Amino acid sequence: MSEHLLDIENLKVSFHTYAGEVQAVRGVSLKVNAGECIAVVGESGSGKTVTSKAVLGLIAEPPGEIKKDSRILFEGKNILDFTEKEWRNFRGKDAAMIFQDPMTSLNPTMKVGKQIMESILLHNKISKQEAKERAIELLRQVNIPNPEDRLNQYPYEFSGGMRQRVVIAIALACNPKLMIADEPTTALDVTIQAQIMKLLKEIQKKNNTAVIMITHDLGVVAGMAEYITVMYAGCVVESGKVEEIFHNPQHPYTSALLKAVPNMENENKSELQIIPGTPPDLIMPPKGCGFASRCRYCMGICKEQSPDFTHVSESHKAACWLHHPMAKKVLGTEDIRRVLENE
Repeated sequence: MSEHLLDIENLKVSFHTYAGEVQAVRGVSLKVNAGECIAVVGESGSGKTVTSKAVLGLIAEPPGEIKKDSRILFEGKNILDFTEKEWRNFRGKDAAMIFQDPMTSLNPTMKVGKQIMESILLHNKISKQEAKERAIELLRQVNIPNPEDRLNQYPYEFSGGMRQRVVIAIALACNPKLMIADEPTTALDVTIQAQIMKLLKEIQKKNNTAVIMITHDLGVVAGMAEYITVMYAGCVVESGKVEEIFHNPQHPYTSALLKAVPNMENENKSELQIIPGTPPDLIMPPKGCGFASRCRYCMGICKEQSPDFTHVSESHKAACWLHHPMAKKVLGTEDIRRVLENE
């Protein structure tokens, strides 16, 4: 058995469209241990959600295609070899997903209690009454008041925050070992966002559940995750512990993301910085570094060849040519220091 609960190795996912093959995920590798929270961050279109859907076997083929040299190991077993029956047993029982829009995740024509009970009855040999009691317990666990009454209500009778709690309850129905939260706070106001993040943290600790948090907002994951993986143009560009990413970013893209996060301690009230340009077209992905066209420190080799990962510490690595010894001769030591220290 693998020492990691989840081990994604060289994941490549493409979508075949009328315009050509979109290489949405290009060689992503990621490891998650039991009870650990990993945040996957990056702009829209960076491949975060496609990666998470591949873990749950939700890539429709066609038009989607997971390349043959990809591997996703769950407790040491390559789940990409699963039959459809094995996928059905895996989803909900071993791994579950919280989608970003609770209104489209829930069936508007079914009472929430029935939707929670569906997964419980599918994966457990128990009576409907026992499943109902479990559903009430789950609603109580996610802090929904009067769960006995709420069980018989429809999704439209819940607020946005309450609907998201119902979605979390469904994900928790069978005590999965892995929970993927895809932008779980996007449609919620700031106060409710904080409540949902606190709830997820409590659930993670109580159940020893591994969590993959998918988001574009670094500020959201600061108090939730232990590790952060930064994705850009379908690739991982940097990964490390939260404090390493926040206080010592080693890739220009990570540095630019951090500069775009509002800082309440900023005394000079300077404007938030934007990242100029647009992400590359993944129908024709760049030959070199995906961020090269938007990077102010781009060198000739950045456009010609993808950089290998440089290990900054045992847990921190970044894929950037600035770490190559020859970079100092091109840009100068001081320029490299400034961009990597987020100044």
